[in-house]
Amino acid sequence: MDLLTSWLAGIAAWLVLNTIGSVVIVEYAPAEQLQNFASSVAWNGTAGFIAYLLTAVVAALVHRRPERQRLGRNALAALGAPVVGTLGNAAVLLFTPGAQWGVFWSWSVIALAGAVVGWLLTRWMRA
Repeated sequence: MDLLTSWLAGIAAWLVLNTIGSVVIVEYAPAEQLQNFASSVAWNGTAGFIAYLLTAVVAALVHRRPERQRLGRNALAALGAPVVGTLGNAAVLLFTPGAQWGVFWSWSVIALAGAVVGWLLTRWMRA
């Protein structure tokens, strides 16, 4: 039950934060920059890093004792939503004509690194 609660909180945070990140990119990123690989990865990677970091923090904070003391279980609780979100995005991209897989996986690695940083930050704060 402790994992389910963390995952639900993480998925809710992931949905909200990724929506905010998408809105920021659509509103503020110049279209010509999103056509460039490096700029597109920078915009999406920055938004993803922040969203995934905060998602992992939310999920880790919801994870309760005594289970959060176990490293593997705590990692599963905090990182479950970001990983599932990335896989969900990949599934959607499968059905998108002309999908740019290089951009997707590049920013996804950056975003997942944010999730790991968020989880480790939360563990450090609770130590």
